[in-house]
Amino acid sequence: MKITLRQIEAFYWTAKLGTIHGAAHHLHFSQPAISARIKELEAVLKMELFSRRQQRVELTVAGRSALSHAERVLSAGQDFERLGGAGPPLEGLLRLGSDESAAMVGLTETLTQLKLRHPKLIVELSIEVGTVLTEKLRNRQLDIAFHTNFGAGSHVIDELIGWVELQWLASRDLDIPDGEFLPSHAAELPIITNSPPSTLNGVVQKWLRSGGFDFDAVNSCNSLSLMLRLVRARHAIAVLPIAILREQLLTGELRVLPAKPPLPPTPYYVSYLDEERGAGIAAVIEVARTVLERERFFMKVAESSVDTATPVGSELEARR
Repeated sequence: MKITLRQIEAFYWTAKLGTIHGAAHHLHFSQPAISARIKELEAVLKMELFSRRQQRVELTVAGRSALSHAERVLSAGQDFERLGGAGPPLEGLLRLGSDESAAMVGLTETLTQLKLRHPKLIVELSIEVGTVLTEKLRNRQLDIAFHTNFGAGSHVIDELIGWVELQWLASRDLDIPDGEFLPSHAAELPIITNSPPSTLNGVVQKWLRSGGFDFDAVNSCNSLSLMLRLVRARHAIAVLPIAILREQLLTGELRVLPAKPPLPPTPYYVSYLDEERGAGIAAVIEVARTVLERERFFMKVAESSVDTATPVGSELEARR
């Protein structure tokens, strides 16, 4: 019997995810098939790779040694695939996460493009706030995520792909005087934002504190679409991404409140598991980035307008 890439994949992902169930889910095969491939590999190598403990498995000493060899074999396989240029169509399961803002703007078209190019690819979606996506990446429950957070762990690669414009928004019918919109004005109005810790909540709190207001009475909601409905219905004002409400601004239903100080651009990331790095994940990123750029999800930002307090560059360079 000869060793196959299928056996090595089954071993590798079982080791990385800690369970045969997790490997089966990731590779889109049955648990018996994954177990059989691991047993075949152990038989060929004449060594035990895992010790079994209830539902989880742990690498043996021999298994830990074999894992580094498996990583090199699979990496070489990815390099070999890239000899064909774009590579073969992707297939299997892709666990894709996104925050609601990118999902509202570009998710439908992104999935359409992925289906056209990779008809055998199965996408499992997680639409969550950034903190939840970060936690799922940390626990290897996602392969890739688009969000405003970063720093899930040393096994996660973060790439800055653009900047998102945030503004204070209010209903046109809400009685707010024209002119500069100050923290003192906002402190007298009902505010709706994501619950902490979140990017939007942090932006709101930091902006209010710039005017000397420690404002804790902020209504929280983890749905951007519901927040938008509440703003439209004059129940509250909110800081929201401009990209999700261009239609309401064009019709005059909503208006931008000219904040002073201005709200800084927010960095936007794609994050993915280090072990997923390769032509496949690059193809997914390229499709999503192209769609989001075409839908004007990202803003063009001058270097001088970037908030240098945001730990973007040093963190990313340290992790690459």
